[in-house]
Amino acid sequence: MLLHRSSESWRSTERRVLEYLREHGTALGRELYESLGCDTFRLWRACMLSERITLARAGRRYLRLDRRVPGYARLSPSVQREFLSYTVAGLEEEAVERRLREVERHIAETSRRKLRLAESIASEVLRATGEDERMCIIIGGDVPLGMAHSDPRQERSTGELVAGSDLDVVVILAEGAEELEERVDELLFRIKLRLLSMPRKEELDYLIKSWQAAERQLEFGSFRDMVACKVFREAAFLGGSREILSRLRAEMERRSVVAKLEELERRAARYREASERLLLELEEPDEEVLLRTFTTAMEAEEVL
Repeated sequence: MLLHRSSESWRSTERRVLEYLREHGTALGRELYESLGCDTFRLWRACMLSERITLARAGRRYLRLDRRVPGYARLSPSVQREFLSYTVAGLEEEAVERRLREVERHIAETSRRKLRLAESIASEVLRATGEDERMCIIIGGDVPLGMAHSDPRQERSTGELVAGSDLDVVVILAEGAEELEERVDELLFRIKLRLLSMPRKEELDYLIKSWQAAERQLEFGSFRDMVACKVFREAAFLGGSREILSRLRAEMERRSVVAKLEELERRAARYREASERLLLELEEPDEEVLLRTFTTAMEAEEVL
């Protein structure tokens, strides 16, 4: 559990970070966490408040929908994940910039590797079914956004450690192709088990939707609809009928769904700014505040 308590002030944490950086030059947030044994909130806060520590963030921030957050909209990565996986700390700006470029190359390569794996999964399903034109296979999450990470974390159903970002695959079946659902589900479930049995375990999460179900979600009337629309907008095409995805996105534009998602992005940015201000003011935020502003319920239970 990451969110433990200690009696350290941020100044004492800052001193420990400075000692580490004098010896090692630069560090990712994760390296500070693993080496110093401080909880991540105290490390992040000390680094943010310090006038002597230089911080640089790799990658980008993007919309994530979260039931715990008022209005559902927050930015991803969370403050905690961003600090652990994407933030470089150091004492000299030039050294921090060099390390940042290394981190960005690693993120890009991790994203490409996971996308290639997802494409191979899609190809396997399409070959097995022989149905190139009656389904569209896409991938959402941080992989198509170029923000995949390789930090070990627990797979939800088994608790086993997997290699970072999961593969969020969605299959949309064309009108009249609903009979394919059972076959596609069987194929993807077998692939999921195979990936978890490999030495480098990867997590495959998947959903299979009929065209009618996907189109209904464009009504944007529930939390699940909002999540689905976000995936439809951001996803990368993996295989099958590209026309299905094009039709869906055209319908999203016609119904102003894209404009609604853009408003959620603006709301998420405001929420992030307010959250960081609050966290920098609080010496001892309670667990509920941390889960709403610093991390997520799932991350709080992850082995890092």
